[in-house]
Amino acid sequence: MTVLVPPSSGALRQGMQGAGTQLSAPLLILFMITLLTPIAFEIAGVRLSPNRIFLLIVIFPYAARIISGQIGRFTAVDLLFVLHGVWIFIALIAVHGTNRIPFAAITAVELIGGYFVGRVLIRDITGYRLLFRIMMIALIVLLPFALVEAVTGKLIIPDLLRPVFQTPFRGDSAYGRMGLERVYVVFDHPILWGLFCSLTLANFIKMARGNLLKIGFGASLSIFTTMLSLSSAPLMACGLQLSMLAWGWIMRGRWKLLLILTVVGYVVIDLLSNRTPVTILIDTLTFNPGTGYTRIAIFDAGWAAVKGSPFFGIGFNDWPRPFWVTASVDNFWLLTAMRYGFVGVSFLVLALLSHFVLMARARITDPQALAIRIGHAIALAGISFTMVTVHVWGTMSVFVMFYIGAGAWMYAYAPQDGHDDITAQTEVAASGPLYSRFAPRPARAGSTQRSQTLSRRQGETTEQGRV
Repeated sequence: MTVLVPPSSGALRQGMQGAGTQLSAPLLILFMITLLTPIAFEIAGVRLSPNRIFLLIVIFPYAARIISGQIGRFTAVDLLFVLHGVWIFIALIAVHGTNRIPFAAITAVELIGGYFVGRVLIRDITGYRLLFRIMMIALIVLLPFALVEAVTGKLIIPDLLRPVFQTPFRGDSAYGRMGLERVYVVFDHPILWGLFCSLTLANFIKMARGNLLKIGFGASLSIFTTMLSLSSAPLMACGLQLSMLAWGWIMRGRWKLLLILTVVGYVVIDLLSNRTPVTILIDTLTFNPGTGYTRIAIFDAGWAAVKGSPFFGIGFNDWPRPFWVTASVDNFWLLTAMRYGFVGVSFLVLALLSHFVLMARARITDPQALAIRIGHAIALAGISFTMVTVHVWGTMSVFVMFYIGAGAWMYAYAPQDGHDDITAQTEVAASGPLYSRFAPRPARAGSTQRSQTLSRRQGETTEQGRV
């Protein structure tokens, strides 16, 4: 007589997620290709790029899958991103009128579409690892072009495509430093290239599983490609990541203590200094002191614009400022508040904070997943902090939102009924083959004791690995 022993719910869930990763892999590769293809063209007055076209095609079906719970429970982060996108659309129409509806729609799609893509295409640890394999390959392939550009100043890939498409070009603000040219490669500005590369640092290190050769290669590739931007903001992001990695190694986690010390330090500096910590940060962490002074003036004028239009913001209109201050705002969070008001930026900030909270609360016991969670959180914290001193736009802004969505699997697929994937695998292994001719035998006392010991160790690992 043949007895069918069904697999556990954890094994079924793991199998379904694995199948989802295989189906999503081609779309993930395609998305990354569109992200790194530096071309654009206009149709009916709307500027389109391969990445925007991809987002326009997938945003509604992906949003429907997220809202309906087809890929996991609908979370607070999902809701806040939806509200952020809706508010962008409403705010731009309120400021610019109904004749700018297409413009408002494409802006909202670009800013929240990246999150939806990451949320749907990256659904487990396998998909997340695939993403950073793709990024490592991309950095290796683009490195020769970056080196040539650093020496000659020629944008090789954009120059080749310019006869047919609109492509990035070297602007006056991206002047050379230290005898080298700042590289664009495939982005609109060297800062964007540097930030893209810097996001890989903590992830490469934590994914190396303690292999020193892999750690050395991944960290060297990430830092070297970031340095080619010759920009202080991406290098600051790398420095912050390395500092947090060192804290985690020396203090064995204790991330709550780090957060408390950071908040206390901010308050102390704010009380003892005649300048805010933000202005001190902007002034000191720049290659050029003159640039830091200009950024402080931009911050003061931009903040005044936010207070003048706190609800809907000023959209893409001009804003009052000293005659010698440029219209460029080197602060992502400030510019978001200027364009869409306090409400618009609040939805985004709350979404980011909720993402960190949900990740930290996730009950993960797999050591590999714990390491990836720490790497993801450190890289995101580094770039979020850095965006106080720099603005991100175009495909890089899409990628930052995508990166947030790419980490949602850590909390959206939380263990059910106190069982995680490791426990499920242990249960399947203990019960023998999934389909057997014989009924399962009762567990022996020794195996039960070993299982209890394993569960206790997993619980200890969970406590040590909390973000």
